Amino acid sequence: MGSDRRGPRLAILAFAGVIATGLAAPWVAPEPNRVDLERILAPPSSDHWLGTDGLGRDVLVRLAHGARVSLGVGVVTALLSVLIGLPLGAIAGYRGGFWDGAVSRAIEAALCFPALLVALAILSAGPGWLVRLPDTLRIAAALGFLGWTPAARYVRAEFLRLKGDEAIQAARATGASTFRVVTRHLLPRSLGPALVTIAFGASAAALGEAALSFVGLGISPPTASWGEMLFEAMRHMGTAWWLALFPGLALFVTVYGWNGLAEAFRRALEPRPSPS
Repeated sequence: MGSDRRGPRLAILAFAGVIATGLAAPWVAPEPNRVDLERILAPPSSDHWLGTDGLGRDVLVRLAHGARVSLGVGVVTALLSVLIGLPLGAIAGYRGGFWDGAVSRAIEAALCFPALLVALAILSAGPGWLVRLPDTLRIAAALGFLGWTPAARYVRAEFLRLKGDEAIQAARATGASTFRVVTRHLLPRSLGPALVTIAFGASAAALGEAALSFVGLGISPPTASWGEMLFEAMRHMGTAWWLALFPGLALFVTVYGWNGLAEAFRRALEPRPSPS
């Protein structure tokens, strides 16, 4: 049991380190694009702890600023999934009938398309207003276009399960309005599974941002991004191993942390067996 719980704790602890690094980056290392032409592709040393890239920029500094991008995209995508998926799932589960059928068909249609390919299409040939958004919002909007579906599915399922509960029936019998029944009784009891899916969605968004930046449709240079750093590392794979290792590790820790947070939510919200 102890080892089972140690996994999420280690993941959250490592994730907290990524968050702290990203938050402190503008003050501790304010110049991620500073070029040092005398130390191009310098290996890790006391001057540059994680080495430098092909322009002589400090890898550690750029990793710290890249953490802000990865975390920002993950959080904004998660918020979008809540703002879209939660109301749709609630309407489908509570109203039933036509509304349930319409939302369910929309979810099924969305699940037919790979989310990353849809994001690529949106970013490469999307509407003009999307291009004018800040990079973080632009990428989150593309990733969140289909990212709302897990939250909608779980909220819908919970509403369908709970709306026949005795407590809900009693609230209706006392004359409680639909808004009160949904917001005070159904929604709070349905958020548990949605929180787990949202954390997993943020994890997928971090990977999606790195993939989009890797192919040149993500964060605009010279802004630091782990995907862009991995793309540059590909050009120096045989001579500068640190360029791929450290951004890859940072991405792994971030995804591991989001997944650990989701697992912690799941364990905290799962029903406890009643004492005999």
